[in-house]
Amino acid sequence: MQFDHQRAFPHPVLRPDVDDYTDGDFQVIVEFRPNDSDLAILANFHYALSVPEIEREIWVGRASFAVVVSCRETYYREVLYGHDHSMEYLFPGGSLRGEVLANSYIVCSKKIDCYSCKLINEEFGQGPFSFQPGAVLALDEPKAIYVDRDVFKPITSIFELVMEENITGSEWRLRFNQNKVSIALGPKLKEKIDVARSSSRNKAVLINSIYFAAVMQCVRNLRDGSDYDDYRWANVIRQQCHNLGIDFDGSEEYLITERLMKFPVALLEAYVFGDQRE
Repeated sequence: MQFDHQRAFPHPVLRPDVDDYTDGDFQVIVEFRPNDSDLAILANFHYALSVPEIEREIWVGRASFAVVVSCRETYYREVLYGHDHSMEYLFPGGSLRGEVLANSYIVCSKKIDCYSCKLINEEFGQGPFSFQPGAVLALDEPKAIYVDRDVFKPITSIFELVMEENITGSEWRLRFNQNKVSIALGPKLKEKIDVARSSSRNKAVLINSIYFAAVMQCVRNLRDGSDYDDYRWANVIRQQCHNLGIDFDGSEEYLITERLMKFPVALLEAYVFGDQRE
């Protein structure tokens, strides 16, 4: 079933931006993460429902949560059902790739007689209502997730450190015209950083200095309309922003960078600042 705000049902359906119910919400949080090197995907679905009458139908077994996961690129489709507010499922490696859609519903699983709810819009009449198995009781907007090995890696994986003989001292440069962004360093500085990266404390400093600045510059380049869309690093940034719900065009560049890097100042707190009691 395709999500459509204008779709008409012969019975009240709890859904966003439609007033079949005068109050109440059904919301779903979808989380995907890789489970092994074959890119098997472990998915978690968390349901929030604020209409007690629908909740009761789930509790007594006459309704259930349902999610349809589909991937156009691999032609994969799976329908999952559950009665708990959290559902977990492991998708086989290779089954999901590129854009994956998760359409979430609450559906009638056994015939429901004499259903009534004071939140139902009076346009449907006083009720009570009855539902046949398969009828949709509630639905949420579809969630789109990008599944890709690089998208699930830390954002710093889009970079590579390279040595350039003509760079001296503590200077460094960024090169964007390849699938990974190059952080170009002079020979001495690169040697020092290669050694320093073995320490958690030093990595925390690097992430909050060179890497933070590099990610923010990548974000700025993409927002400026520069033609980098054919490069892998650009797609990874855009897809990670989508999966994280980041407003790429409306948020400040430093805020986008903070979220992409999962708030890296926390690493300084953990490994650098420590317990600094006065």
